[in-house]
Amino acid sequence: MSERGYKNISIKTEFAEAIEEFVKNNPRYGYRSIAQFMEDAARKRLEDLKALEVQLPRFEQINHDLNGVKILDRKHRRVADIYFKPEGTWCDLCQQSTCEHTDFALAQRDVQEVVRKRRNEGWKLPEVV
Repeated sequence: MSERGYKNISIKTEFAEAIEEFVKNNPRYGYRSIAQFMEDAARKRLEDLKALEVQLPRFEQINHDLNGVKILDRKHRRVADIYFKPEGTWCDLCQQSTCEHTDFALAQRDVQEVVRKRRNEGWKLPEVV
């Protein structure tokens, strides 16, 4: 990488000449140079391949209240509703009382406050830190 933040790349001469000719003869597309054209083309290809996307965490808490939590599961592209009931937790997505969605939900500080409150009311919810 040069001091100016650019890197040279090599492409076949005939390909570069074809791009140069295109840029010169098609000002309506807004390219001023081969480099600008190539950078735009490469960026679009990386977008197509989803290579520029930031990897988001698998789980995300959407919201919560005294009755439960909504967890977005990006792997399954679904929302898991975690319910707090007097007899324990329930995940509607997994149809289980304990799963990775309930584990994630119970690890959230604001949810832990709700769980502690419900436990103080006698609900049989898991211990939280």
